[in-house]
Amino acid sequence: MNSSEVHTYLNSFTNFESQLHKLLPEDFNLNRIQKFLDLAGNPAKNLKIIHVAGTKGKGSTCAFLASILQEAGFKVGLYTSPHLHRVNERIRILNTENIRSKDNFSGSIGEEELACVLTDLRPFAAAIQNEGNILTFFEVLTVAALYYFARSQVDIVILETGLGGRLDATNAVDSSIAVITPVSLDHARILGSTLSQIASEKAGIIKNSNQKVVIAPQEKQAMDVILNRCREFGIQPILVCPDKYENLRIGLKGKHQMMNAALAVETLTVLKTMGFKISDEAVSEGLKHVRWPGRFELLQESPDVIVDCAHNGASAQALSRALKEVYHHRRLILVLGISQDKDIAAICYHLKDNAARIILTKAQHPRAHLFTQAECNDYFGDKPFEIIESLSQALKKALQIAHVQDVVVVTGSIFVVAEAIDCLVNKERGQG
Repeated sequence: MNSSEVHTYLNSFTNFESQLHKLLPEDFNLNRIQKFLDLAGNPAKNLKIIHVAGTKGKGSTCAFLASILQEAGFKVGLYTSPHLHRVNERIRILNTENIRSKDNFSGSIGEEELACVLTDLRPFAAAIQNEGNILTFFEVLTVAALYYFARSQVDIVILETGLGGRLDATNAVDSSIAVITPVSLDHARILGSTLSQIASEKAGIIKNSNQKVVIAPQEKQAMDVILNRCREFGIQPILVCPDKYENLRIGLKGKHQMMNAALAVETLTVLKTMGFKISDEAVSEGLKHVRWPGRFELLQESPDVIVDCAHNGASAQALSRALKEVYHHRRLILVLGISQDKDIAAICYHLKDNAARIILTKAQHPRAHLFTQAECNDYFGDKPFEIIESLSQALKKALQIAHVQDVVVVTGSIFVVAEAIDCLVNKERGQG
């Protein structure tokens, strides 16, 4: 397989990420990927893995962990999802060679490397599909990441769950440390309609008595479920107290990021007990120089344009608070596009009070929701709003009506944020 065939090959697999609004719990199981990993020689068997699950803050927590470990001199395999622009962003190796890189996705697997990995794995994927199994895009990519990390002999892997935890493809391997970020309602159709049900799915990454477990503060319903899961395996978890870390200097904006930083620092404290040497200086520098694009990211100034991947009620609430912290005296124009399978009412509820003007739009994605006039009347009441289906046109309109001291906020899904970055940044650099 050559590099030009990579994406055609990957896109030949069923992509659940574009079909979440149609999927049911029975669509998920670990049998396919476990068989795939077996055929590939169990690439994860000698990897030391930190596995991160939760509803909000997963990606940021992974970014903090990777940044600190990179500063400490380790070779870190980082697997996250979804991607903003290129699928290669999901599979990265961070080390001293690409430290402090200005590239937001430094260390991403190259096209030729990805082609080589998929060429090696292709016969195993074919064998599984020839038995009548349908492999998914995420399963193939997860095996590719683990295979690449093993072949590259990384010191540690940071693995972010894609959806849930118990039946997520990343849970086909064992981890040394399980990290649970704050749990809230999301993907109710698949994970369950109560906090307890969703927490049970997330806590599924806790599965053997040898694991260490680090837990962010949770609602009582969620915490009870996660603690019971720990008791099943005789695990005494570490409960993070963010107040201990309120003076941290971090490179991501918003008080909610302090929680993610605290969770990362506590996790690394556990890692140190396993023999990893991580200095206070590495922690400090890693927190300061962390990069995680699309999270309260300033794309331009005068007027300021902020993009944020808030895609559920909890993350919209965190974004709302961050906007009040940073821009409490500025007029805000909201450009909002949400996916169909999300709690649209909750997202709108948390964001509407900040906004002086609201422009509803949609990403060019199968899951994107197109707002109706009736919905907008219901969600936004007397707030001035308009519907512009094209994201580029919606952004253009927001910038036309914005004064230099105003703030334009683009949010609601990672797909909307990716398009906004393409419109405002990549085209200016000749990449669009």
